Amino acid sequence: MNRRRGGTILVSALLILAAFTIAVTDVSAATSPPLGVADSFGVLGHTTVTNTGPTTITGNLGDEDAGSISGLASITLLGGGALQQANALAGQAQVANTAAFTFLDQVCTTSYAGVTELSTVGTLVPGVYCADAFTLSGTLRLSGSGVWIFKSASTLITSGTANVVGGDPCNVWWRVVSSATLGTNTALIGNILALTSISLQTGARLSGRALAQTGAVTLDSNNVNGAICRAITTVTTTVAFTTIYTTAIDNTVTTITTVTTSVIPIPIFGPISVAVGGETLPVDALQLFAPYFVAILIAAAAIGLVMYKRRTQ
Repeated sequence: MNRRRGGTILVSALLILAAFTIAVTDVSAATSPPLGVADSFGVLGHTTVTNTGPTTITGNLGDEDAGSISGLASITLLGGGALQQANALAGQAQVANTAAFTFLDQVCTTSYAGVTELSTVGTLVPGVYCADAFTLSGTLRLSGSGVWIFKSASTLITSGTANVVGGDPCNVWWRVVSSATLGTNTALIGNILALTSISLQTGARLSGRALAQTGAVTLDSNNVNGAICRAITTVTTTVAFTTIYTTAIDNTVTTITTVTTSVIPIPIFGPISVAVGGETLPVDALQLFAPYFVAILIAAAAIGLVMYKRRTQ
């Protein structure tokens, strides 16, 4: 009786642990898009880019139309950035920008009704936040490690002392279906991908990128730090395991499958990058490893059941 009870407890515990592993793996978690060529741009416009006053941009400055960038004499490009105007690189960057904009249209984890003032929503953990429009006139607090996506069905407007505390500029994304405006002397982190235009008013600072698809980017004595996020180095290895089970009829131990996988990156937890079909894609390591955790746990439960049956015979 004790052996039977012990075996039952062992198998149940392993199965519960496997279920828990599945539960904590949130496949709907926000994921950063691959930016491709657009990764090197701090500012990218489609129709025009205009500038007034001294502006500093880390990364490339680009526009698809010839002769459409004004105020160049007052712009300083840092971090190896260069002017990319009406050339192949600017065109390719816009294609990548459009693809990233589509990629960011992910399932909302939190939805707000109407125009949402982000300084009033409390501290936000990684996720996909959606609203008809976003405003920010105070402090937005981000907590934890992961990806934040803010999906606005129309506009993004900051004003006053708007700023963001926490988060990583590489993993904060503003998907704006209309236009984005950063108010005078406000500060924002993250990458703004606007379907139409982006305007940075006097003294506004952006730790990230300003990428406009179909309209203009307007600058006025700004600092745009288009951080180029490097992919984490990955280690490729091969893991193989054999799943064993016992039939209910004759207790025959049978090998049913051998699973081999490769390209298992390190670290185990947090965002990583893997190469798929020549494209580097960001994934969450916990999600990548979870199926193997579950399979190993189920195999362990099966082995435990076999051992228990042998002892009770």
